[in-house]
Amino acid sequence: MQMIRELSVFLASPADVNAERKVAEEVVTAVNKLVRRLGWRVALQKWEDNLPGFGRPQALINPLVDQCDLFVGLLWERWGERSGSFSSGFEEEYERARTRRTVQGKPEIWLVFKQVDPTKLKDPGEQLKKVLEFRKSQTDLGELLYREVRDADDWASKFKDWQIGR
Repeated sequence: MQMIRELSVFLASPADVNAERKVAEEVVTAVNKLVRRLGWRVALQKWEDNLPGFGRPQALINPLVDQCDLFVGLLWERWGERSGSFSSGFEEEYERARTRRTVQGKPEIWLVFKQVDPTKLKDPGEQLKKVLEFRKSQTDLGELLYREVRDADDWASKFKDWQIGR
């Protein structure tokens, strides 16, 4: 009997990329069909996969971040809502993953930004402004090479290619 190795992937994003979150599930299902014969399985984890429970909601989600092998942050126009001491659940998840990466050398971190309609950049509003500030901070830090996607189809294609090493 072949032992199955698992790659745990945590997908962090606000609710404005729900279509892309669904696409991620479809992509992982397709990738699992390809890598199963090699003894691998990708396990996609998302905040909505958590069971209901007592406690601060983000505290119930954080163990998924703390155990992942790959952290995928996907942002578009929304930053999200406060999670306690962080400005959003996404920020808390990202900072946990980044700190763990600095201390333990894992998880791998992928950041992806969905293209924003240029007309929205003239008056971005608070949510988009926070996304743009985060993106600029990532550019300035130069710690991560991030990517951009046009839409859900572009995301599906790229996410699949990245997982199978194309």
